[in-house]
Amino acid sequence: MTRICVSIIEDRPEAALEAAKTAVAKGADMVEFRFDMMKVLPSDVSFFRRIPIPKIATLRTAKQGGGYTGSEQDRLAFFQSAIRAGFEFVDLEHDSSLLSKRESDLKEAKIICSYHDLARTPSPNEVVQILVRCAAKGDIPKAAFMVGSMTSLLDLIDAARLFSLTGKEFALIGMGELGELTRICASELGVGLTYASLERGKEAAPGQVDLQTMKKLSGERIVTGIVGHPLSHTLSPAMHNAAFATLGLPGRYVVLPTMDNELETLLQVAVELDLRGFNVTIPHKISIMPFLDRLDASAERIGAVNTVLIEDGQFIGFNTDVYGATMALMSVGVEGKGTRALVIGAGGASRAVVSALSDLGAKTFVCNRTKEKAESLTRSFKNVRSIEVADAQNEDFDIVINCTPLGMKGFPDELPIGSEVLKSGQVVMDTIYNPPKTRFLAEAERKGATIVNGEAMLVHQGLKAFEIFTSKQASYEVMLNALRGVLY
Repeated sequence: MTRICVSIIEDRPEAALEAAKTAVAKGADMVEFRFDMMKVLPSDVSFFRRIPIPKIATLRTAKQGGGYTGSEQDRLAFFQSAIRAGFEFVDLEHDSSLLSKRESDLKEAKIICSYHDLARTPSPNEVVQILVRCAAKGDIPKAAFMVGSMTSLLDLIDAARLFSLTGKEFALIGMGELGELTRICASELGVGLTYASLERGKEAAPGQVDLQTMKKLSGERIVTGIVGHPLSHTLSPAMHNAAFATLGLPGRYVVLPTMDNELETLLQVAVELDLRGFNVTIPHKISIMPFLDRLDASAERIGAVNTVLIEDGQFIGFNTDVYGATMALMSVGVEGKGTRALVIGAGGASRAVVSALSDLGAKTFVCNRTKEKAESLTRSFKNVRSIEVADAQNEDFDIVINCTPLGMKGFPDELPIGSEVLKSGQVVMDTIYNPPKTRFLAEAERKGATIVNGEAMLVHQGLKAFEIFTSKQASYEVMLNALRGVLY
């Protein structure tokens, strides 16, 4: 069973004591006092004896990412006072000269021998060797690495599997966004000790998860996420985690930044950590398809996947973007029949929007900077044809929809087409939701069009994806409020 240790990072001893009491009340198994983060190192720590669960004294050096810059002699004296005050554990860096005092001056405490690499994750064999060396020097080996890619995450998983065969309690932690999975899925990795923050905003390391969430996820749980690159713009975690919380489900939705050449690695990680599934966004909605076992009818027809369910070891692709697009268009009164629609772009989102428009009965035109991609898309649908960008700017449309990433946070702030195509009385939609009003929508609004951003489409597709993952129906208002809470 994995023990959860809460890292206390308060800058005053009194506040640290109160925080530790709260951690005990919330069910922490251990507490770590980060004394190196205090403004002044306390001369007396005897009052921490009141904490009834195991306590770790940590005075992390600056070299290993901490705040302590004093001498080793002073650090030894402090640790000795902490041991006399009832601290059961002392955390020492793998290269600390104080490790030589393990059987003498520090013999009354157990040693957590820790190693930190704030830049990378080495190979699985190197990680195991580091843990072995730390195990030889202390009672509990602990290693933390910055996880910068899906490949590095899989390396860390492989290392955990290998070292767990020793049967020794250890801590192996990934830092950063992807590292979150090593914390909430620690038990799957055979990790005996993991670290949590007392609450959100009190993290001692990047990727640390709050205690309440860790406790909620300590048994059977549903872990999902979003796959793409980049993911700095995504608001899906806020929506899905709000739905999990409102329904009282033990679930967590995480970000899974994945490069083009890492999709197969992603699937390996998903199996190793028993993920329930994941959403897929730019640029993988089409490229993920060859790696899946089967597609449902919507994904098959559209030729793009935005939701993957993992069931009985199989990866099943769905497309909930069509549902989301349909609901978004209907929300602004689009009926479809007898209307002319222009879709800008020919990627995965475009396929969903074209499918929705086709189902609604609109005569749809697709333009794209690469004409061949537009023509390829139109062949999959009836009543849909491609049109040159220059020609589109001279035509009249009732509906204009941007399905390119232009204008999205993190992408060039450019119009996806000349403003000549925008006119009063149109319905103009942007599948982008961050920012809430792109330059494209602002220009359409200025010309008198009815505008709608990607917010409604995102929420509705999210509701459908959440149902696929959990077999539960979430609230539109809950997801919408969570989305807006992050945006505004």
